[in-house]
Amino acid sequence: MTDTILLERIDSLTSAVLLMAKMSGARLTRTQLCERLGIHRNTLRAKALECGFPKPDVSGKWLLAEIIEWEQR
Repeated sequence: MTDTILLERIDSLTSAVLLMAKMSGARLTRTQLCERLGIHRNTLRAKALECGFPKPDVSGKWLLAEIIEWEQR
C-alpha cells in the first residue's frame, strides 16, 4: 500500500471515531485526560490556558469529541 492510501484510511477511521465520540457524548475526567495525554495534572492546568485547548464543562469534564479534534490539529 502507498502512503497516500494509508493516510486516507487513517483519516477515515479517525473521522469514524470522532463521530462516535460526538454521538455518545463521552466525557473525560481530569485524571483520564492526563492519562490520555501522558501528562501530569499541573501540565494540564497550563495546557488549559493555551488558546485552542478545549474547555471543561461545568462539572469539570472534557468532551471526548473536542479532545480528539484538538489532538488532530
